[in-house]
Amino acid sequence: MKTNRKQGFTMIEMLVVIVIIGILAGSMFPAVAGFMLNGNLTGMMGQGRKVVQAIIAADMSGRYESIAWPSAENAENAPTEKPNGPDMYQDFSSTAKYFEEALYVKESDVTKRNRLKVLKDIEPSVIAGQGVTAASGTTINDNNCAWALAKNTSNAPAKAPVFVTRNINTSQLVQAAGNDVSMDVDTLLNSQKPFQKDGCVIIYKDGSGKKFTADEVFPKQMIGELGTGKLNEFEQGEGNKFEFLSSGKSN
Repeated sequence: MKTNRKQGFTMIEMLVVIVIIGILAGSMFPAVAGFMLNGNLTGMMGQGRKVVQAIIAADMSGRYESIAWPSAENAENAPTEKPNGPDMYQDFSSTAKYFEEALYVKESDVTKRNRLKVLKDIEPSVIAGQGVTAASGTTINDNNCAWALAKNTSNAPAKAPVFVTRNINTSQLVQAAGNDVSMDVDTLLNSQKPFQKDGCVIIYKDGSGKKFTADEVFPKQMIGELGTGKLNEFEQGEGNKFEFLSSGKSN
């Protein structure tokens, strides 16, 4: 009588298979991580473009007296009797506060019809990003905002960066020239979410956008179309310099 004996894998064979799987997984991880980063950057670029295009539309509509872009001069243009609803003339303390004012106005409230919702079809989730918590109510704080928005941009060219992910050191960016080779990724990026020093997103004044991985983060790529110019050379009357509102901090 023959006995059927089932042969299984030996412990050594199992270990060999596990080692091979580990090696394959390790070799594929950089490619997978790069693919995921690129996808996240693309997603953020789409969100950022949507926001800037909404600001452009509001600014061009004439309904907001060209105050959709934040400006240090807005306070001087405010009416004697402040209208109900958001005061878009104020000099906002942060990017989050600008969006808090710009997003939450009920168009059904006739007492606020001169202050209709400035940014159409923009939701708090668009202001947030990878690893950044979206606002759940009508209050947006720094932890809910993954962006930094520029102010005093009226005289800036169409290709000036005006909306950037908050992991960009904006004070360094406005001082950089397009031909500057002294600033690298460690100077221009910080450790903030959504991307830390792995990459960033920039949206330009004309509504176009670009995404950058770490090896592309140099002024020539980021503001190359400005040539030798610097962002801090552009003014909006009364000596108000082009600058960025303060941005949020990681949760």
